[in-house]
Formats: sequence, structure tokens, C-alpha cells
Amino acid sequence: MEGIRVVNTLSYGLLTLLSASSLSGYELTQNIKPLWRAGHSQIYPLLVTMEQLGYITHERVEQADKPDKKIYTITGQGLDQLRQWVEIPAEPPAVRDELHFKLYSLWLSKPAEAKALLLKRKEFCQSELERYHLLLANNEALCAERGEARELEATTFGRYLLLSKRIMETETSIRFCTWALEQLESGAERPF
Repeated sequence: MEGIRVVNTLSYGLLTLLSASSLSGYELTQNIKPLWRAGHSQIYPLLVTMEQLGYITHERVEQADKPDKKIYTITGQGLDQLRQWVEIPAEPPAVRDELHFKLYSLWLSKPAEAKALLLKRKEFCQSELERYHLLLANNEALCAERGEARELEATTFGRYLLLSKRIMETETSIRFCTWALEQLESGAERPF
């Protein structure tokens, strides 16, 4: 789309978070975790670049017992950039899950270790599911606080959709782990 300056997808993710509220670099790092795998070493250089491009600004906040922190805010130019980017079709999702390779090679493991692998993933998913439900409840509370209906124009609508998607995906992962554990328990015939 004409007018879009080239920045990477993580940059747009940061702009997305900043479109909802001003945040510190640490808060951006924490808030991006459910959406994208990225660390401080990726985020802070992008913040500098986005500020140089005029997409964000920062305000330094003095702290008595800690180093000063920067609070980042999206600019009108950054919001325009984000608005244009949102309308471009998304790339197909990149699947990077170590469990997939482990499942493919499961025939090499002992049955108890295979079960432990699946149980560990199931426990992780159940923990994530609880967290997503809490985030969804917080989003609903924010929506009510702002007097927003659950409509496309509401600033909380996208978060509602995303959290609902994550809940559905996590529930599917839990169902898969339960099914796979049943397969291991039943001694079902394996094609390998």
C-alpha cells in the first residue's frame, strides 16, 4: 500500500499496543508476550527506530528508587501508519512449535517420557487458558469502564477477538493432548 514506510511486523505489534495506551518499554515487552515472541533486545532498538521515523514519542519519568523510565506514546503519524498496515492482508501464520518435531519423533521415546511430554504441554495449556480467561474478563471490564459496546469501532473489540481466538486454540490444544494421552494409554496400533 502506498505511503507505508517499511518496518517489521513486531514494530506494528508495538504500535498496536501503543494505540490502546502509553506504555513503558518494560510494559511493552510484557504485553507483547501473548501475541508475539520477542525480547528486550528486539524491542528497544525498534522503539528507537520508530521514534526516528516519527511513529512514537517518549516522555522520561523520574523514579526515586529505580532508573528513570521512558513512557512511549503513538503519534498521529504512527496511528496513520498502523491504520494503513491493518488493511493489508496478513501473511500465512508461521508455525514454530518444538512439540511438533517431538511428536513426529515420539517413536524414539519411552512410553512414560512420551506421556510426560504431553502432560506437561496440557498443564501449560490449562495455565494459559486460565490466564486468557482472566485477560478476557479484564477486557470486558475495560469495555464497560469506557462505556464501549462490543462493536468493531470499540478499542477493546480487537482484544476481545484475539483473546477469544487464543482461548479457542488453547482449548483445542488441551483436547489434542487428552486425545493423544488416551492413544498412548490404549496402546493403539501405531503405524511406525
